[in-house]
This record gives sequence, C-alpha cells and structure tokens, in this order.
Amino acid sequence: MQTTKSRTQPDIRAIARLIPPAGNLVQGQSEIALHPDLARALNEVVAAGLNHYSFFEGVDELRHAVAAKLRLFNGVSIDPDRRPLELIITPGATGGLVTIAHTFLRGASAVIFEPYYPYHKRTLETADARVDVVKLTGDDLALDVDELRRVCGAGKSRSAYPLKAIIVCSPANPTGRVFTRDELTSIVSCAQEFDLMLISDEVYEHFALEPADHVSTASLPGAFERTITVSSFSKSWAVSGWRLGYAYGPGNLVGKLGALGNIYYVCTPTPLQHALARVLLKDPAYYERLRADFACKRQIMTDALDHAGFRVYPSRSSFYAWARIPARFENATDLNEFLIREAGVAGVPGSAFMDDVERDVYMRLCFAREDSMLKSAAQSLVRALTQ
Repeated sequence: MQTTKSRTQPDIRAIARLIPPAGNLVQGQSEIALHPDLARALNEVVAAGLNHYSFFEGVDELRHAVAAKLRLFNGVSIDPDRRPLELIITPGATGGLVTIAHTFLRGASAVIFEPYYPYHKRTLETADARVDVVKLTGDDLALDVDELRRVCGAGKSRSAYPLKAIIVCSPANPTGRVFTRDELTSIVSCAQEFDLMLISDEVYEHFALEPADHVSTASLPGAFERTITVSSFSKSWAVSGWRLGYAYGPGNLVGKLGALGNIYYVCTPTPLQHALARVLLKDPAYYERLRADFACKRQIMTDALDHAGFRVYPSRSSFYAWARIPARFENATDLNEFLIREAGVAGVPGSAFMDDVERDVYMRLCFAREDSMLKSAAQSLVRALTQ
C-alpha cells in the first residue's frame, strides 16, 4: 500500500485566502454568472413555499429529470422509481462520496490515480479507509495497466485494509485528463478480474472538448453492476454553493446508501432541487454552449501560460490547466509564492495532488471564470513572468 511521505501538502483554500478574487485561479469552482432561468425558477420555488424537508433520495421531479439526462447524455438507463433505489440526489458529489466510503470501504482501501483529487483520499480517511496510489506517468500522464493490475493484486490479497474499489475520475481533477474508452475498458476488466467495486467521479463530464470524449464508466460492458457513479451540478450549472449532486448505479449498491446518508444529511436542499428540476432539460443546447464557452476560456489560459514559459498538458477537457512550470523556477510552491507577491494571482502547486514531493514541478490553474476576470488575471501572470 502506498504511504505518504512526511510533508504538508499545499492547502487549496488557504492559498485562495491570500489573493484577491480577481486573481483566484485556485479554487475549482465555476464563477460564471447564474443562469437567469435558474434564478427565476428559484424565486418561484421559494415563493411557492417548497422550503421543507424532502426525502433523503431527493425530490421526484429532479430524480426523473436526472434519469432523463442520463439516457440522453450518458448512455445509461436508470429507473428513478425502482426499489431498491438506483438514483439518489446528494449534497454535492462529495455527499455521495462520503456516504459511499462509510457504507462500503470502512477498514478497506481503494485505488486512486495520481495526480489525484485530494478529497478522494481524505474522504476515505474519514471512514478509516486507505488508498493505493497508481501513478500516471510522464508529462503525458500515461496509464500503465500492468502496474494497475499489480497494485490490485497486491491489495486484494492483503489482510489489513484489503482493496475493495477503484476510483475513476474522468475528466480528472486536477489535470483534465480524460480516460479513453480503451483505458476505461481496461480498468473495468481489472475490476472484474479482482472483483472490485468501481466508483466513477464524472463531475466534469460536460467540459470534455467533444461529447464523444467523455465515456461514462457505467455504460461499458460488464461495468454497471459493480459501479456507483457520482456527479454534480456545481460545475456545469455554476452552483457550487447549492450542494446539488447525485449518485446512481445498481440497486444492490445504491440502495444501501440511504441508511447512513439519511443520518448524515437528512436531505439535499429542497428548494434548490425543485428549481434545478424545472430547468435541467429545458434547453437542449445548454451543454453544447457550455462546452464552446469553456473551450474559449481554455484558449485564453493556454495562450497566457505558453507565453509565460509553461508547458501545458493537452487535455481533452476544459476546466483546469495542468502545466509544467518554467525551468527557471525550482518548484511550483516557490513559483506560486512569486505570483502571489508580484501579480496578485495564484494557482495550486502540483504537490497538492501528489504523494511524491520530488515532482513539485506542475501547477493547476482553474479558468472557470468570467472572461473579463480571466483575461485580466492571465495578463497579470504573463507580465510577472516576462518583464
């Protein structure tokens, strides 16, 4: 089992507090304006008095809308009326992940791919679970399937914290890495070989450069029966503070989440669920426009980073830039401190997403911002590094 070296990883929220909002390329949230239809729907819902408890699994209107969305965009058929439950609305994707960890992974471990999303690791730790880290290698973040099989085999046979799951995040936080259909098929085959659960985090699915780039893990042959997929509206609808997400999968897995989830959360905010249900499928072209808008933001950020001497990872998604730092800086932590001081701009050192301190030569920058703010921050970054 992979052990973490003794060091303190950068704290993303702490970094965000060091800079003005105009320079915040740190936090992984969309800060574009709230969709006007969604704002109107919320006002109508509150005025109608839909402000009370709902059942833990979510309001029927939103659950049915999500099931329709899954058929349209993910190639997965879920029956929102079936029992045991195949679909629940959760307090963000994090609410789903916490409940999954505490329901299925206590005293066990799960594979995560490095660079990893820190909350995947920390969530497991809250359930007295551990992680086995499989590194994506080189600047191209290559997946070594043989290494994955080796780690799974060793973890499955372990008596302490035996391996029970693989966590897949695609498109990935922090890198934007999108697993191909062939790669996901290999991961599913590995899960089948070692009888492992798959936990698929697909929060960034609508930021893939092309619709075909994103493949839902549960849609692959042999995957659905062992997969719980978690996702969220925080990024795609710019409502991170609303805490709206969902989890879906076979009833024998998802149905078990209610016992603890109901205790932890009671319900996901009721009026916010009703508001989203009214607009989720109202505009068939919504996600296509979102994809196009974010491709433009990606270009703004990539051009600035190229000009400033970074080497940007050519991901197949648009929310984060993952970039190797200019050679004149020894590590990303020093570079970030320089940018805070000289430009009032910051990203996140790559060491926040890795166990290996020797690889602190990357940065994550979030460009999910209004264009005017993004252009200003990008110009400040370029000036600081080229003057």
